[in-house]
Amino acid sequence: MTSSFATSSSPAMSVEAAKQLAGVTAVDNHVTSETRVVGIGSGSTIVYAVQRLAERVREEGLDLRCIPTSFQARQLVQQHGLVLGDLETHPAIDVTIDGCDECDSSMTLIKGGGGCQTQEKVVAA
Repeated sequence: MTSSFATSSSPAMSVEAAKQLAGVTAVDNHVTSETRVVGIGSGSTIVYAVQRLAERVREEGLDLRCIPTSFQARQLVQQHGLVLGDLETHPAIDVTIDGCDECDSSMTLIKGGGGCQTQEKVVAA
């Protein structure tokens, strides 16, 4: 994939462009032809990741099941024509794509206190 985005060191990169770059990069770096089950987190950046997943499914014929962590993520998966899965039928997730609210230089991540946090912890357990 050829990216038209500025690099992360560019001060002119908008927040939305950074979110799009993060979502697309997460999919391109972590979803392979061997990936079968993808956990879909929540938040504004996941929109771009799901869009990229849908592109790759169409372009590469990937056979994926997407397990969402929230009602909104479930709707997003369905809107993009991706196949929904659940933990009962797919208890092993190959990769989960989700964001964080804060990150320090040691890569210590902080998840927000939003409505999806409890469900994400249950799904990850």
